[in-house]
Amino acid sequence: MKKALIPLAILGFLFVTALRTNAQQQDVPEPVFLNFSIQPPYIPTYHGRDPFKPLNWIINEPRISIAELEYHGIMDFGGIPMALFGWRTDQTKRYTLKQRKLYNDADIPVDGVVGDITDSKVTLIQGDQKIVYPRQ
Repeated sequence: MKKALIPLAILGFLFVTALRTNAQQQDVPEPVFLNFSIQPPYIPTYHGRDPFKPLNWIINEPRISIAELEYHGIMDFGGIPMALFGWRTDQTKRYTLKQRKLYNDADIPVDGVVGDITDSKVTLIQGDQKIVYPRQ
């Protein structure tokens, strides 16, 4: 049985080598880049906001109510009076009323809250809610 397989294997080997020598290789011409120009990257013409950049002016904290603020006092800085407030539920949050706007501790204006500082009182207004603190 082994003797019958050896001539068959030799015959198969010769067949494969004959196929390899009969196959002709074709030369593939290389492309010619005579008028080839490199294009700049695509620059969009739309000049709107990048949707993948975060909005820095939006406060990423829970919305506060002016009823949750504690009034601490007035500070005069460069001739501009500023009222200092703290948040009752989180004492690490500080707020400052200056030039009729309420700012958080990162100096970003809190949306929807306005106020006024006079010689006798400090007023905060948010929607229909109005709170008046006596000036200390």
